[in-house]
Amino acid sequence: MDRNEAIKYVLPLILVIAIISAVILLGLASQNPDGFEWSLFDFAGVGEPEGGFEGIWAFLGEGVAVDLLTGIIGIVAILILGYAFFWMTSRKSE
Repeated sequence: MDRNEAIKYVLPLILVIAIISAVILLGLASQNPDGFEWSLFDFAGVGEPEGGFEGIWAFLGEGVAVDLLTGIIGIVAILILGYAFFWMTSRKSE
């Protein structure tokens, strides 16, 4: 399989994997603190830290659609970087 053929199959596969992963992981996300955070807040009296950096996607606002979009973008970026890394390191020397 040459490079153009691989790209023709790999890029749509990356997009499908990203969408499915983001939809599944979005359902697992919770606004409630986990056990460690809960124990810090309740028993140790530690307050939730104020963040100074809102993130690169802060201009989009908040909501399920924004979470889904940014999740898909992040997963696609990681998959493309991984594909590029393995493609570059597995090239045959000519």
